[in-house]
Order: sequence, then structure tokens, then C-alpha cells
Amino acid sequence: MKVLEITRDIERSFKRLSLLTVVAVGGAFLFALVVGLRALTFAEKQRQKIYVLDQGKSLLLALQTDAVLSKDVEIRDHVTRFHELMFTLSPQKQTIQENLDRAFNLADRSAFEYSQDLAEKGYYARIVGANISQQMLVDSVVFAGSGYPWQVRTYARQYVVRESTVSLYSFVSTCQVMEGRRSDVNPHGLLIERFKVISNELIETRKR
Repeated sequence: MKVLEITRDIERSFKRLSLLTVVAVGGAFLFALVVGLRALTFAEKQRQKIYVLDQGKSLLLALQTDAVLSKDVEIRDHVTRFHELMFTLSPQKQTIQENLDRAFNLADRSAFEYSQDLAEKGYYARIVGANISQQMLVDSVVFAGSGYPWQVRTYARQYVVRESTVSLYSFVSTCQVMEGRRSDVNPHGLLIERFKVISNELIETRKR
């Protein structure tokens, strides 16, 4: 009888030990699963972070829950920055050229050809010679479709400040945006192609 009782005690102890082992292994597996899922979630959130330029001076972190919306933010900022560099001009030849060179890093040859056409017509020379300042304020960048490459239309206001007057122009342009490679001079890694000014109409002129 004693041998039988001892055998039963051993069996019960073995079962308890087996149960504890199963619980411990299961707990470890569950813990590893939770940690893995949290790591995947964190990694996905990190991939949804993008950076946009604040007037080209600093990088701001923009968080989006939708990757498509994030790309829209980048495209709008890229196009806006391009227009500001191309059309915000001061009456110093060196400053004009520096702004244009920075704008050319964001676009293909269509932007360079447009500026060359203006230069041949004496546009930049008149700005320097007449001490004219020009400022471009982008109101909106609108997508013309949902396909790739992205087709966009830009609506803006252009102020031309002379010694005695300020003129306001309504500005509209079109272009398409392609994926490119990120760099220090092109942080969004996008490229503007087929840039074209649709209209640049005088709205009003007032005395300073």
C-alpha cells in the first residue's frame, strides 16, 4: 500500500510539474507574441512619419495615419517651395540666381527653360534695374487626378513691389510630379516636370 501511495504521489507531483511547465512555456510564448506585435505596430507608425520643410529653414515632423495623405502633404510642400523659390525675387542679381538654382533642384529642365525665356526677355534685368521686389504666395495646390505621375495645378498671388506702387497678380500654373531620390537639396525626393504658367493676370495696382 505504501508503495502504491508513493507511486500516486509521484504521479501527482509529475502532473503538477508538467502543468507548471506548460503554463510557464505558454506564458513565455504569449509574452513574446505581445512584444512582437507591439514592435510591429511601432515600426509601422515610424514608417508613417514624414518630414516637411518650413519655408526651407527647418524640418517639421508631420504624422499621418494614411500613407496617401502623407504623400499629398509632401507633394504640396514640394510644389509650394518650388514656386516660392522661382517667383519670390529681390533686386539683387546674385540672390535671384541663388533662388533659381535652388528651384532647379526640385524640377526638370522645363523650369530652367521657363527662366531662360524670362531672362532673354529682360525680365530679371528689369527687376534689378528698377529695384523691384516680387513675392509669391501660394494659396492652394490642387490634384487634377488620382493617377501617377501626379498632375497638379497651383493657384497663387504674386505681389510686385515698385518704388511707388504695389501690383497684385493672379497666378496659375500646372505641372506633373514624379518620384525621385531624396537628397539635401531635394528632401522630399520629388521632381516637377512639364512646368507651365497658365495665367499671370494683373488684379490691381495701388500706391504705396
